[in-house]
Amino acid sequence: MSCLSTPEAVHERVRQALDQHTPLHLFAGRTKDRLGCRASTLLPLDLSGLDQLVSYEPRELILVVQPGMKLRAVEELLVGENQHLLFEPPHWGEAATIGGAVACNLSGPRRFKAGGLRDFILGIEMIDGCGQRIRGGGKVVKNVTGYDLPRTLCGSFGTLGPLTELCFKVWPRPAAQQTLTLHGLSPAAAVERMTNLAGRPWELTGLAYTPSRLLIRVEGPEPAVAAQVRQLRELLAGEQSLLEDAASRACWQDLRELTSLQPGPGEVLWRFSQPPAEAARLHQALEPHGLTRYAIDWGGGLLWAVLPTSALDVSLHQLALAHQGLAWRFATGPDDPNEAAFTPLSPGLARVNQKLKAAFDPQGIFNPGRMGV
Repeated sequence: MSCLSTPEAVHERVRQALDQHTPLHLFAGRTKDRLGCRASTLLPLDLSGLDQLVSYEPRELILVVQPGMKLRAVEELLVGENQHLLFEPPHWGEAATIGGAVACNLSGPRRFKAGGLRDFILGIEMIDGCGQRIRGGGKVVKNVTGYDLPRTLCGSFGTLGPLTELCFKVWPRPAAQQTLTLHGLSPAAAVERMTNLAGRPWELTGLAYTPSRLLIRVEGPEPAVAAQVRQLRELLAGEQSLLEDAASRACWQDLRELTSLQPGPGEVLWRFSQPPAEAARLHQALEPHGLTRYAIDWGGGLLWAVLPTSALDVSLHQLALAHQGLAWRFATGPDDPNEAAFTPLSPGLARVNQKLKAAFDPQGIFNPGRMGV
């Protein structure tokens, strides 16, 4: 079926599916297809045609778009007004949409400092599993009692219903940035440095580690950035180098887009989120499982790992739990069912998710099985 280009058309398609008890596969740009479990054959509901700008008020820092709008188009629009999405969502492909970022609750390197995507979404419009077109948050027409609807939809992977409109708080774009690089550090030493730096009252908006390199990003007015970098260089011992504005932006884009972490044949990509204090210990625990490449982001709160497909999924999820974290496994391709996509939730959280699913999608027609439940 072709993609639908109006909320009314999406609404009608959902009502037809409800009448016929037909499960739907919700998608748009398909750049996040490797996330989540693969379900059986479903009727496609392509939302990429919902790609329009609804309204933009630069002075009020408010942006309203349809979910199929390309991330690149959103960013280009904001750059024209010297603004940006503070949570810097990853693209992972030219067709990436803003709705896909919301559905998967994806945030980039600035997450540890500024907060995540759900901290910047003000309102949504969606179609629920009762065939209702509802709004929540900003510009409210109808609220669903008992739920913070915008935050609830973040990270739901399309299992609660199709989004038809999104309202965001945007932010002034920093005038300049530089990245100070410290060389020769072990993962444990780098995490210790990141933890110490994250607690200081500086405008550090990126703290990440790739093998032997600690990356420290500073953003703001050009004089302030230069001054803070000078302080950092005096404070931190060891071999250093500096990435100026353009090189700094390219470095963090490569990290955000996982340029050096794409798995090859016989490899699989994993994403671990954990308390920063556990990052180095988790990295060490992954080495016996065949860890080949990795990066630590969010000041220690996020660990990307490329592992062999022979590594036992159950063991890796157990490692995540042992280090107070959760793991996502990325599918290796369209034929990979990815049954171990997510670390199993605790019984309490699993019950909450089941209740949400029952409330929003009582027939279970939206992306059934995508989150493993």
